[in-house]
Amino acid sequence: HRLFLSMLLEATRVLSAGIVRDVRDIDLGLIFGLGFPPFRGGLLWWADTLGAAKIVELLKPLESLGPRMQPTPLLLKMAEEGRKFYDDPHSFATN
Repeated sequence: HRLFLSMLLEATRVLSAGIVRDVRDIDLGLIFGLGFPPFRGGLLWWADTLGAAKIVELLKPLESLGPRMQPTPLLLKMAEEGRKFYDDPHSFATN
């Protein structure tokens, strides 16, 4: 999970910064650009199958590696609210 988690954290950073506005763009970029397993539906689709709270839990043992492996504010908020990336793929356009 460590590789997926580091990519996921970076995805939440670019969503928060408004660099990417639609979660589908991230998933398609990773599938076609990096060869992310298409049968998983994309990185953020995969994350939604686990849920933000589970992702935060998986990150706990990795937090000691430094700030790059700590949950982002967006991920923590999603875990708290029970939100998923694909609840509204365009909802990050205003963040």
